[in-house]
Amino acid sequence: MTDKPTIHDPEWTDYVLSQLNDDEKIMGNPTTDGLRRIFENVMNCEIMESSTKVDQAPSPENEKRATVTFSLSFKPNEQTESRLGLYNTKLVTGAADVYWGNCDKIFRNHPVAVAETRAEGRALRRALRLKKVVAAEELAAEIEDHPDHDSVSKITVNQINFIDVLAKRLDINPTKCFENMGLANNLYELDHANGVSIIRQLSSYQQDTSAIPETIKGYEEDWK
Repeated sequence: MTDKPTIHDPEWTDYVLSQLNDDEKIMGNPTTDGLRRIFENVMNCEIMESSTKVDQAPSPENEKRATVTFSLSFKPNEQTESRLGLYNTKLVTGAADVYWGNCDKIFRNHPVAVAETRAEGRALRRALRLKKVVAAEELAAEIEDHPDHDSVSKITVNQINFIDVLAKRLDINPTKCFENMGLANNLYELDHANGVSIIRQLSSYQQDTSAIPETIKGYEEDWK
């Protein structure tokens, strides 16, 4: 039986990957779940703490982009006490940025969750010192060319209903309001960000009705 390679040996990466089960690999790439399962064993350590920080939350203004940092601290099991009476705890971090352009279609409405998993995978890979290995969750098979190609960025039903309520209350013609704002007068050409802007504008009119231009007054039921 050959000796277990050390983290400095060229065979180390192959050894780590060999500890994974078949269902913990996708097209040869390790899953984050798999790396997490084997981590303490192959590193002969104890995980002390792990944490996630959302550095950027998704919003219409940032193209629904999420940025997450994952931190992992662990203590090797075999080590001598330092002269200060402390044990050496190691800390690694990984960061991931996820938006519609680098995420599979089926997951792109959950950018924070995807970014968290990717960030953890990167932290584990860094701690394990794996070479030329990418976690399975970092790969994307089907990426939409642009969010406008799907309903993910379109104005939502909730936004439309809220616009309708505000416009009716303020006696505003929504279509004329869109034109006055320099937007498309076709409701279904508007995107989520446009919806946010329209609601913000209508809300400001609600605070000061004297600011409503005469040219957009006159609510019409069939505007949708």
